[in-house]
Amino acid sequence: MTLDATSNTTEKPVIIGVHVNENTMRAPNPHIPWTPSEIADTARACEDAGASLMHFHGRAVDGGVDHSAATYGEIVERVRAVSNLLLAPSMANVPGYTIDERLSNLAPNQSDPKRRSDFLVVDMGCAAMDLIDATTGLFATDSRVFVNDTRTQIELLSRAGELGLVPYQTSFNVSWTRAIFAHARVRNPSSPLVIAFILGGDEFPAAHPATAAGLRAQLDLLPTDLPVEWIVSAYRGNVLAAAEESIKRGGHVAIGAGDYHYEELGYPSTPDLVAEVVSIARRYGREPASPDQARRILGVDVHASS
Repeated sequence: MTLDATSNTTEKPVIIGVHVNENTMRAPNPHIPWTPSEIADTARACEDAGASLMHFHGRAVDGGVDHSAATYGEIVERVRAVSNLLLAPSMANVPGYTIDERLSNLAPNQSDPKRRSDFLVVDMGCAAMDLIDATTGLFATDSRVFVNDTRTQIELLSRAGELGLVPYQTSFNVSWTRAIFAHARVRNPSSPLVIAFILGGDEFPAAHPATAAGLRAQLDLLPTDLPVEWIVSAYRGNVLAAAEESIKRGGHVAIGAGDYHYEELGYPSTPDLVAEVVSIARRYGREPASPDQARRILGVDVHASS
């Protein structure tokens, strides 16, 4: 684990990331931005609440998927006009797409300072992505597989460097995490590894459970020979218990209405959820990181998006 100019975890700022829309519709939580202007407005409100990083997906005006480079470029440009958040957008992860096709929504924008992103989100393993129906307990589908074989992982990590993007490596389980460390020992990175531990709610069994124990199983693997900055989130589940575990152990948190509707909290907006994380962080003597602090902690070139 690396620290931001201090060896005291309680003085280390907490990076709060936001997952604002994923592939989520607006029922029952209406606070899901779809259009570039809506995403930009949400970004500004999230930064005001204490966030420093944003993950997003391109969406059409009706909430459908939009993987075009034009839409992603417009989102980034509008966000950068009103916010300093670090940006880690999704690739065009369509089953059967080649690596070039998966990068086609991001790569064309990397030469434009107003439209370039900061991170390339690289999923470091394969998973059965079928969800469980919360009402019946049955799988809603039975054939959705997300394929990121070792060759794909290696190529995406290389392409990230070529595009001037910091790898934002995601892990659903310990086998993915072990792969991350294996790649790192070969690549010998000069900056911290940025790892997103994605936990899963009851609907999403592909990932470790969205609990403090689910996160601890990942943290038990943290090596002593590699610098790591980890961010915990939960897909289809409440991340707040794991968020507290991450914060007290020196890590970071990503949260958002795009991941989970938070019915138990009254269907809050993503900025409202950021405020919840800020409250937890301050109980442990940690303040939310500014975007500039997040850049330094995560090893992002301060001038990359200026």
